[in-house]
Amino acid sequence: MKKYEEIHIWEFPPAKTFICLEETFRINLFNKLFNVFGTQQRLIKFINQKSIKYGIKRNYGTGHIYGWIKGKKFDRGKIKNINIPLWMLIEFSKLKGVASLNKIESKIEAYGCGGKCNQITEPKLPIILTPELVSVIFHLMGDGHIGKTGVCSSYRQMNKTGLMQFYTKLTNNFGNFKYSKAEFRDGRLNIPKTITNFYETYFELSDTDTFKAYLPKNIKSLSRDFLIAGLCAFIVDEGNICDVITIYSKNRKLIEDVREIGIKCGYICYEIKEKYAYGKFDCYRFNISSKSYKDMYADIKRISKSFPTCDLAQKMRRFIEKIH
Repeated sequence: MKKYEEIHIWEFPPAKTFICLEETFRINLFNKLFNVFGTQQRLIKFINQKSIKYGIKRNYGTGHIYGWIKGKKFDRGKIKNINIPLWMLIEFSKLKGVASLNKIESKIEAYGCGGKCNQITEPKLPIILTPELVSVIFHLMGDGHIGKTGVCSSYRQMNKTGLMQFYTKLTNNFGNFKYSKAEFRDGRLNIPKTITNFYETYFELSDTDTFKAYLPKNIKSLSRDFLIAGLCAFIVDEGNICDVITIYSKNRKLIEDVREIGIKCGYICYEIKEKYAYGKFDCYRFNISSKSYKDMYADIKRISKSFPTCDLAQKMRRFIEKIH
């Protein structure tokens, strides 16, 4: 497989990411910190001074130190995990003789965004910047939803093949996480907030509102395989395959971006038109010509050898039927 760029845990949003470290390493880490600072109070002072840089509006104390060392606490009859803020580990790594960021990353057992949010366990770190990773962005712009603070992010797909394929993309790239089997049966997958936090930060997704979302230049300028994988993901969510592939969206800017990507992939894409239902505006749409089907199929077959989830999922059979 082609060698792709690595994305490390310290490239996640530092004030929104919380880390569970392997126990022995975690205890040794704090022992080294006590040796560096001499007392807990000096360590606490260091932490509180550095927190200002990350916009943290709270003061830490000895209880926090104890919690981070133990890694958990007993609260209201339940054992709760206490994870270490990523920004803190970044600052600790700058101290001589404590631990490098690479070493810290290798000892991560889980990570999340704090509170009751769903954690990533058995994490796949560093993350690899692949077409499959990028294709998730197109799903988030399609049937996905990135929730604001306090609101769950989710993906809706009534077809179980398509839903499972999206879930597999997440676990392939990030690791395992818990999800509601009942909601999954109803066509919904709640996405761990730490995953959508990562996408918003790393890929600079400045506005993910349904009617304002767009694909930034850093995504549209990626190489062709990334764009093909992304286009396929959007077709899975928002496309209809017949004598042409029709792609729909109520968001004019977003559909312009998707069409631009289709053209960059070398496919024949017709002009965007407005679709009306019962005399009222319904959405925007454009078609990909059937003359591009064979080229697209060859591209999908090639990419799918390395990334099996980067095809047209439940719509693949229909697509193949239209070619032959």
